[in-house]
Amino acid sequence: MLGAGNAHPTARGAVLLLEHCAALDRLGETRPSAVARLERAVGDKLAHMLVGALTGDHGLHPRDLAA
Repeated sequence: MLGAGNAHPTARGAVLLLEHCAALDRLGETRPSAVARLERAVGDKLAHMLVGALTGDHGLHPRDLAA
């Protein structure tokens, strides 16, 4: 419901949206990527092995079903 003194109800919404977008931009600038954090925690080699294992092809192949 619109208030009597609120001639442009979307102006406040637009301002809030821009403030939230700016806050998200600041958040992205300050936090390193997940891969960078993992590399720092466990080292480059282990981090690459873990990421490779998590993103690899884990589907069953027809040769696996024949056993």
